[in-house]
Amino acid sequence: MKNRLVHCFLLMFVLNQNAQAQHKKSFRLSPKLQEISGLECIGDSLLLAHNDGGNEPIIYVLNLFGTILKECRVYNAKNTDWEDLTKDNSGNLYIADIGNNENKRKKLRVLKLSINEILTKDSVSAEIYPFSYPEQTEFPALPENRYFDAESLVYQNDSLWIFTKCRTTPFDGKCFVYAIDVQNLSRGDWKKTSELIPGTKSWTKDSFTAATSYNELFLCLTYNRLIYYSKHGETLLKTKSKRFNKYKQRESVAVTSTGAIYIANERNWLLGKQRLRRYKNE
Repeated sequence: MKNRLVHCFLLMFVLNQNAQAQHKKSFRLSPKLQEISGLECIGDSLLLAHNDGGNEPIIYVLNLFGTILKECRVYNAKNTDWEDLTKDNSGNLYIADIGNNENKRKKLRVLKLSINEILTKDSVSAEIYPFSYPEQTEFPALPENRYFDAESLVYQNDSLWIFTKCRTTPFDGKCFVYAIDVQNLSRGDWKKTSELIPGTKSWTKDSFTAATSYNELFLCLTYNRLIYYSKHGETLLKTKSKRFNKYKQRESVAVTSTGAIYIANERNWLLGKQRLRRYKNE
């Protein structure tokens, strides 16, 4: 009888905590996710996340309040510089190992994994596909040509999309957009489709650090705002922009099917601890 009462009490406590969390918009993340740089919604009840380069090749399964439920190791791939992840409509997850701050990496790649295996196993194997920039001919690129870093990977309309992060000196804010049909990943024939200029102040304010899609729109994140783009033929046009109240090292974004936006920031000694925040898609 006593054990039953304890069980009932714990159940009521968990339900009460969940009910309270539903009204919150900001959640603390585990110290294990101090360098969170990738986020994706799964089934509107879970999030998948990973850390930035140099960390373990682990995918973390979270609830919508940022609590780690399980971990899954990718045993055949190193986290050289994982920057973002996305999912397709067939149960696959893609990780962009494409971080290239100094524009000198030659072996960039995209990993493909089974979401079901991630949710049910402690370790999984990835299919590994090459990625390269057809326009890059020097390693590293000259300071004025450093357009070949990227932190954004998006799936939309049977294709993967990459939005580059401008690293030029002087800074011109230019972003190259690349796409590939997922059926052609093994060939690695990524094509540059367009160019964008989110801003021209600095890479800390006007470079994309993550991206996702919702209702045919691309949602591209910077440290201080979220910019929406719609596709018109081969051109991407800005439709609106949401500016955040506080400047944070925002590195990942995901959207549920109902439109709730989740954004996570890395720990930064000046800008604050790692956190997960939920926003309305207005």
